[in-house]
Amino acid sequence: MIGRSPFADIVVADASLAPHHAELVVIEDGRLYLTDCATDGGTWRQAAAGGSGASWQPVRQAFVRADEPLRLGDYPCTAAELMRAARGSGHGEMAGMTPGGPGDGWRVRGRVERDPATGEIVRRRP
Repeated sequence: MIGRSPFADIVVADASLAPHHAELVVIEDGRLYLTDCATDGGTWRQAAAGGSGASWQPVRQAFVRADEPLRLGDYPCTAAELMRAARGSGHGEMAGMTPGGPGDGWRVRGRVERDPATGEIVRRRP
């Protein structure tokens, strides 16, 4: 979980972020999945540069590259920077992941699951 809340896995002290702004999950094959938590400021990815230059596209749920330019509210970052911040935070965990899975050594656990019909990551139901 990424956001302004002191209870987020990655705390970003930026007024444009919601307390619980987005979730970043490393799935079993090592790919990164970013989910916006229905925030006012939004979660954005930089679209490929066209004739008029790069533009920002909103993200609800999407696979992202580690080096892809992202924006959470007005906060610019990459998934790799967020992962480094989580690993250096002393939490020992990052956004619902624990050591030991494939890819870069993390596996998914916790509050989310993948919808078998759509492949989207959804909140677990009680």
